[in-house]
Amino acid sequence: MKRILNIAASVLLVALVLVSCDPGTMGLFEMLEQEKPINKGTPALNANTAQFVLRFGADYYAAVGKTLLTRPASGGVWTTVSTAPSGYDITSGVVAGGSMYILCALSPGRVYASNDGSTWTPFGDYSALTQDPDETPKGLLAANNQLFLVSQWSTVDPDTTHYAIYYNNAGTFTPTPITNAISSLPSSIAWDGTNYWISAGNTVFRGADPWSLMNDSANVAGAFTAANPVLSVWYDSVNIGVIAAATGKVWRLTTGGYTPSGPFGSSAQLSSVIVVPRNGGGAATIIGAKSWGSSTSTGYYEYDASQNSLANFGSGVVPSSAYDMISDNSNYVTTLDDLSIEGFYYDSVGQVLFARTVGGGLWSNTYSAGTWSGWDRE
Repeated sequence: MKRILNIAASVLLVALVLVSCDPGTMGLFEMLEQEKPINKGTPALNANTAQFVLRFGADYYAAVGKTLLTRPASGGVWTTVSTAPSGYDITSGVVAGGSMYILCALSPGRVYASNDGSTWTPFGDYSALTQDPDETPKGLLAANNQLFLVSQWSTVDPDTTHYAIYYNNAGTFTPTPITNAISSLPSSIAWDGTNYWISAGNTVFRGADPWSLMNDSANVAGAFTAANPVLSVWYDSVNIGVIAAATGKVWRLTTGGYTPSGPFGSSAQLSSVIVVPRNGGGAATIIGAKSWGSSTSTGYYEYDASQNSLANFGSGVVPSSAYDMISDNSNYVTTLDDLSIEGFYYDSVGQVLFARTVGGGLWSNTYSAGTWSGWDRE
C-alpha cells in the first residue's frame, strides 16, 4: 500500500532540513536510523516470519521455524525455550482453558501442552482422524477457552487438498460437522458470545458450539469466493459486530446477512483484522494487507471502530489516510508501510499490539495513557 504522496512529502522535508537546519549534536542519518530501527531487533526474528505471538501468564511467546522464543511481558530480551519440543517446525500456538498449546508439524507428539510455558507434554487422542490415511494435524484455533484442531490431507484424483475441524473434548480430538467439506485452510476464529465464527477461504462456518458448526452458505453466497477469500474474523464487543477481512473490502457478519464496506484498495489482499484502542480515546479497526501470488499488498489500513456498529457499517466505511490512530504518519511510513502483514495480536492486559510480518520480523506498539508509542522491532 505505497503512499507516494507521503514519500514525496518526506523527501521534500529532508531537503528542507538539509538546506535550512542544523541537526546539532545528533546527525541527520542518526535521526533517520532512530525513526526506522531496521535490524535492531532480535536476530531470530528480524528477517523471519513469526508463526504466532501470544501472551501466556506473565510472558510472551513466539515461534520461528523450529524455535520457540519467550520474553517477559514486562520487558526484556527474547530467549529460546530450551525445554520446548525440538527438531520440528512449530506451526501454531494458542491459549485455551489455562494451558498453552503448540503444534509441531510431523512430530510424533503433534500437539504439545504446557501449564507453565516450560514443561511440555504430548497432548490429545487422534484416533478420530480417519478421513484419510495421510490426514495430519495442520493448525490450531482457540476461542471461548475451546481448543480446535485443523487437519489436512490430499487426494490425487482429483488433485485436491482437504481440511477438517476437530474440537478438544477432554483430551480427545472429536470431529465437528465440518469434515471433508473444506478446500481452504481454516485460518481464524471469533466468538461473539453466542456463536463461533471460523473463516476458511471462500466460506465461513458458524455455530453455537463445536458440534453444531455449519457452513453459513446462505450468507456467504455473493460475498466470498476462491478469488476473494476471507482470511480473518474478529468480534468487536463494543459495537456488537463480527468483522471479516477479504480482498479489497471489510465485511460485517451477522446471522441474517453479510454487509460489505467501501473499497480498501481495489485488489488489496486483506489478511487480518483487529480492534484496539486509538490515540486519544475510542477504538480503531486495523486491517493488515498481505502479498501472495501475483498480488502485492503491504502495510495496513485503519478506520474508527464506531463504524462497526449495525447502524454505521456499510459502503461509507473506508480507510483513513491520516495513519494517526495507532501511531503517526511518519512512524507508519518508515516501519510497516512496505511490509506484508501476516497477522496482528493484541495483549489487552499489557496493552501491546504485535504485527507479524512476512520475512520482516516481529513489531510491537504499546498503548499507555491514551497514546500509542509507535511501531518498533522486537
